[in-house]
Amino acid sequence: MNPRKILYINLGDNVPYTYDKIAGRVLYWASKNNKITLLVPELSASNIFKEIFEKAPNNIRLLKSPYSNKVAISTLSIVFSYLLRIIFAPFILFDRKSDFDIAISNSAFFVDIFPVLILKLFYRCKHWVLIMDSVVPSPEMRSGNKLINVLTYYESLIVGKIANRFSDKILTVNAELKKELISRGIDSKKIASTKNGLFINNIASAKQNQKFKSDAVYQGRISPNKGVDDLLYVWKEVVRQKPKSRLVIMGTGLKQHTSHLEQLLRKLNIENSVRYLGFTPNPTKYEIMKSSKLFLYLSKVNADESWGISLMEALSCGLPAISYDLPIYENIYHTESLIRVSNGDIGLVAKKIIGLLDNPKLRNDLSSKSQTFSSQFDWDNIAKKDLRLLNAIMKDENNHQN
Repeated sequence: MNPRKILYINLGDNVPYTYDKIAGRVLYWASKNNKITLLVPELSASNIFKEIFEKAPNNIRLLKSPYSNKVAISTLSIVFSYLLRIIFAPFILFDRKSDFDIAISNSAFFVDIFPVLILKLFYRCKHWVLIMDSVVPSPEMRSGNKLINVLTYYESLIVGKIANRFSDKILTVNAELKKELISRGIDSKKIASTKNGLFINNIASAKQNQKFKSDAVYQGRISPNKGVDDLLYVWKEVVRQKPKSRLVIMGTGLKQHTSHLEQLLRKLNIENSVRYLGFTPNPTKYEIMKSSKLFLYLSKVNADESWGISLMEALSCGLPAISYDLPIYENIYHTESLIRVSNGDIGLVAKKIIGLLDNPKLRNDLSSKSQTFSSQFDWDNIAKKDLRLLNAIMKDENNHQN
């Protein structure tokens, strides 16, 4: 059969990240001779070029939205950048005179769905799938900028209604989130379950890096909702009891949040006990995780979580992990290697950390269970299932790609 033309839109980045979620799906689909177009902001293009395009250049086309090469430093800069991307994205796609069999929106933000709606309006795209792997919680449940919290909450409600009307399917990654989407008025028949995944072989091949040896590690977005303040207060208590303990933090976020992190380190007088590395690409990220003893992930807002890629990567690296006890994890982390603690109980988190650091035998036992549990989430298996769903949407009963 003729290859499918798939448009994948990821225009929502404010800072560059690693792109496993996109790479896991796109590289598998491209390996089955489908033609993939990626539309991304300029600030993400370099990482996406290395992580995705270079691995399948014959079947992947990379398009960049103009005026999107600056890392966001404020709320106003995010809004302005998003408006520019919304305006220019349709022109880029129309200029390439491309028609698509199906479009995938990587997030439930206007910036990722508006180009698809324009394409559908002009019959340039037949089908649309929205990946909605988290929902924006009500403003009172979140910390941070109140105006942004209000705007993004109502944006998510509106996007949900648009997707309920115009999308073919909405992909979500756990049962808890599916219930929330249904409660917001989305037809349950529109919702399909998927998972996020891991590059298991890449993680397995990573080695320890003694330069980054630590007692604990965090990797993820630097923001209030991710519990980064709690993380530092926890480590202050750990260091009080075990002065030689060392924590490594990987990740980035808005300038105001990373600056706050550095200020709080100084305020708590733990700069010598915490190493902040900022954005850390693969495979260095895996090497650093494997050089630690346990993983800390104190995300505070249930609706902000969906699956926990960083958390699952840590388990795959053989680290026992400690998190707050969010309901969203109930449907995913069926393993005792994730230790869940009541939300905000800093003292108990510190106690659990010290208990693990003092018990190598328990850590080794949990490490083995971590790797066994996480091994089921290989990207190829997940992307294969998602491709079958796309083919079903495109009404191709004779497609047997596997």
